[in-house]
Amino acid sequence: METWDCVVVGAGASGLVGAARLAESGRRVLVLEAADRLGGCIHSWRPRADFWLELGAHTAYNSYAPLLEALDGRGRLGDLLTREKLSYRFLKSDGGVQSPMARLSFVEAALSLPFGIGRAKAGRTVADWFGRLLGRGNYRRLLAPAFAAVLSQPADGFPAAWLFRRKPRMKSAPRKFTFPGGLQGLLEAVATGARFETRLNHPVAAIRADAGGYLLDVAGDRIACRQLMLAVPVDAAANLLRDAAPDIAVRLARFPMIDIEALAVVVAADRVALPRVAGLIGGDDAFWSVVTRDPVPHPSLRGFTFHFRPGRLDVAGQRARVAEVLGVTPDDFLEARATVNRLPAPGLEHPGLVAEIDDLLAGTPLALVGNYLNGLSIGDCAERAVNETARLLAQGDSHA
Repeated sequence: METWDCVVVGAGASGLVGAARLAESGRRVLVLEAADRLGGCIHSWRPRADFWLELGAHTAYNSYAPLLEALDGRGRLGDLLTREKLSYRFLKSDGGVQSPMARLSFVEAALSLPFGIGRAKAGRTVADWFGRLLGRGNYRRLLAPAFAAVLSQPADGFPAAWLFRRKPRMKSAPRKFTFPGGLQGLLEAVATGARFETRLNHPVAAIRADAGGYLLDVAGDRIACRQLMLAVPVDAAANLLRDAAPDIAVRLARFPMIDIEALAVVVAADRVALPRVAGLIGGDDAFWSVVTRDPVPHPSLRGFTFHFRPGRLDVAGQRARVAEVLGVTPDDFLEARATVNRLPAPGLEHPGLVAEIDDLLAGTPLALVGNYLNGLSIGDCAERAVNETARLLAQGDSHA
């Protein structure tokens, strides 16, 4: 039976940042990933050798310092690609686009701002806090659809404290960036030549607590570890911890999940009527948002990922709507790829639930990281990974 100091389950941004920090501190670290690729919610589709398109998380910022530090540890910080400065637009009913500022009432904002600016975010929903900040009308017309586009789900009940939290910046990096091969390429660079071992196509079937840490059933084999970090979706974490940590598992099971149906297409640039944008906000349309490849331009191709509301349109209907928005026909799609992204859908009760989980984790050799613990962004995930890694390392030789 193999024995490791620490096993990290899940090779997304959270897992790889955590693994890198643990390994750099002298731990023998193994990363297990059920899929055939690195990335998790970061999924860069590469239909052609010189073209990629993001199917999941799509924008990274220099405020994601822990992720950039992991990349710097591989000597690859200089490979970052700066994204061209393009903006998001609302899609109008006539097929044109509209600046978000055109939906803002400055009078309403001026009247509301003095009463909303000093309110604490803790214990308030996005709709409550931002509606008071800029006014209910501005929230309805502008912020609600814009936030829903960012989160790919209704944002009204989302905890306000989890949205747009301040994070430390790495000022030497571009403010917005991507990487050759897409953001998945960045994670591949973090894992290449790292001090930890990564195994793809290795799903964990079960976890059992042991006097020396944990025992994992993996592809018919058993692996032992003194410390364990779970960097998997919240429902998967709940399932894996049913026996090893039932008090935590029952709380994780209270986090709802939502499916987002994504359809990505590649089209010849000279065929597309839509002006160059970073993305589109769908508003009441069948899709939450459209994310484009335009900020990293290609000489002859353009790419678009539509994030559809679940159950609104079948595949044929989605293809037809994509073609209509782009001003092309489905026959103009040079490449197309459909996928389903699964995200947590946290509500106002979830920060308190996370506090309960953290109390149960305190002093244990178990760490939980991912996009359900302090926010959905890549930066939130990396920040949680840093904090949980520090907690494991602080346990010293008692578990390592």
